[in-house]
Amino acid sequence: MSLLETYEQQFGITIAEITSKINQISRISDPDERQSAESQAERLFAEARETLEQLELETRSQPPSIRQKYSTRLQSYTAEQKKLENDFKQAKDFAQRQQQRDELFSSGADDNNYHAASEYRARLLDNTERLERTGRRMEEGLGSVYETERVGRDILADLASQRETLTRSRDKLKSTNQDLGSSSRILGGMMRRVVQNRALLLLILGVMLLVIGAVLYVALKPRTLHIGADSATPTTPTKLPVAPAPVP
Repeated sequence: MSLLETYEQQFGITIAEITSKINQISRISDPDERQSAESQAERLFAEARETLEQLELETRSQPPSIRQKYSTRLQSYTAEQKKLENDFKQAKDFAQRQQQRDELFSSGADDNNYHAASEYRARLLDNTERLERTGRRMEEGLGSVYETERVGRDILADLASQRETLTRSRDKLKSTNQDLGSSSRILGGMMRRVVQNRALLLLILGVMLLVIGAVLYVALKPRTLHIGADSATPTTPTKLPVAPAPVP
């Protein structure tokens, strides 16, 4: 049972005791007993007011849906208490007038006083029936509160499960982000190595082209010079041998 339900139950018990005391006051003829009953009723009224204050403070700390429901109930409880306070005041006034008349007319109460007492008792019975109806409404309200509490527990359980799921998803995302960061760093290193390897390859290719060009230059240069020298040497005519003259 929640604290709100405890306060409601306590208030209902106190109101029932107050109603019983008011009925006793209208029937007690002994002044001392009536004064004791009035003191007890006043103490019960103080307890009821304190219970309503506690109920109001507890209601303010509840969620909006529950706070609105109990605010309406508080208004009903406050109106009921004020009605009983008026009944209590009327009962005390009636008892005082009855006592004065009994003192003046020791022979007994007259018909008018008896009629007034009968009307007051009928009014008290009507208040009792109204309190019973209020009690039934309170029981129905408590049933609704229990149902709302059960639904609220189910919703909280679902929210807790969803929260755990979101927490696990968030942890997975963090792990994935870390993996992506590591992969990004690895890819960055690979790209840098590819660029370095490409630059080195271009450098080697350039060196090779230079070497090949130098080799070709060195290989072709002497042959060109030899061919040029041969073309510059003058041609010497060849002398043919002369045959000896015949002897006569």
